[in-house]
Amino acid sequence: MSLIFLSYFFALPALALILLQISGFSLLRLGLIQFVTIRLLVFSFIGTLPLFFGLDRRRLNSGVDDPNLVLQVMLFSGATILLFVIGAMFARNILKSPAIANSFTEFSVNKTESMFLVLLLMISISVLMLYLSQLSDVAILVALAGDAGVAEARSSMTNNFQGKYHWYNLFMIELAKIVSFSFFCAFLIIKRKLFLILFLISFLALVFSLTMSAQKGPLAWTLIGLFMVYAASRHRGRYPVRGLFIVGLTVFLATSAMYIVTGSQDDLIGAGASIVSRSFAGSIQPAYHYLQFFPKVQGFLMGGSFPNPGGFFPWGGYSITVEVMNWFDPTLADRGIVGSMPTVFWGEAYANFGYLGIVIVPFFAGFLLFFIDRYFSKIRDAPIKVGFYVWMILHYSKLAQTGFSGYLIDLNMLVLLTIFLFVILASNRMKIAIQGKSIE
Repeated sequence: MSLIFLSYFFALPALALILLQISGFSLLRLGLIQFVTIRLLVFSFIGTLPLFFGLDRRRLNSGVDDPNLVLQVMLFSGATILLFVIGAMFARNILKSPAIANSFTEFSVNKTESMFLVLLLMISISVLMLYLSQLSDVAILVALAGDAGVAEARSSMTNNFQGKYHWYNLFMIELAKIVSFSFFCAFLIIKRKLFLILFLISFLALVFSLTMSAQKGPLAWTLIGLFMVYAASRHRGRYPVRGLFIVGLTVFLATSAMYIVTGSQDDLIGAGASIVSRSFAGSIQPAYHYLQFFPKVQGFLMGGSFPNPGGFFPWGGYSITVEVMNWFDPTLADRGIVGSMPTVFWGEAYANFGYLGIVIVPFFAGFLLFFIDRYFSKIRDAPIKVGFYVWMILHYSKLAQTGFSGYLIDLNMLVLLTIFLFVILASNRMKIAIQGKSIE
């Protein structure tokens, strides 16, 4: 059994990476397909090795103790990565397109665009202030005070927030990321002090928004996003190898500090161990429990987890992440905590359609994401394009750690894409600047 595991563990990702390379998807270049693939590999696959051999004591003690199920998770994750890459290759062949279309070579900083970015910054900060006015406790302040109840405060700020948290999050975090990334790009291009000041203001407000609920991951991903902006602005979309080590160390130290500040760990060694376990197994353990839950406890949903705005469709209303978490830890509800157990997107595909979902959904995900990447690349380079593109890469790469149904009716993308296109049009006399030409 160990031999079977190790054979597939090394063969599946090797095949996927070889296919990427021969198709032109260089892993050292900024691109949607490459980044999603790498995030899938890191967060849904690599961690199965220590879990299979029982090396992650934390996960072993929490119930991940069946090597047969871990083998299944590894095979499903490996198949997902491979099918995702094949889907992207298929789309590339249909479009007869180069794998990497963004060149990031001809930037221009538009004054009108910059003014709109300042307006968007003001909106995001205003929404943050409105959100804070409705809170009784801020999780990060509870943690800094050394009080108990950080988990409860975090829940009341997110899953259990008494209001439309999604809309607050959209403007004070997601929009703020695009604004901060855009100002950083503008500063790297023309080195004006004004853009540095605007970037620092936007980044500090964003950091507070990201950390106020005492979550660790969002800050780490934002720092990675800044590195991608740097690669696009200064290195034509190619990751500088030395920079990879620098950003890796920065992310590690920043995340470790969050673990220590929030009281999750007492020292750097403990924080480092938690980061490794959370990074490599945090999305895999839920997948393990999904295989336990479906279909033995709950039958396949057949679309029951899909969004259903207005109750128009004959499905929806089933929250997989909450239901699996409540089954795994029934005590959370007694403590007033709305728990959540998200996992790599094949978990939701399996929960709805069984093995067929694992075959079909990853292929179409790769197919559609290449189409998005290819047509977005046609827009002429500008700071807001880089800011939105990097946000889009981070947004879709969450498929490695969350379900796919949220992308079927993607309100975040629809709203932010509308804002992006409006700024592009308003900044170019109601035209969209395309590589080499403009269209109305």
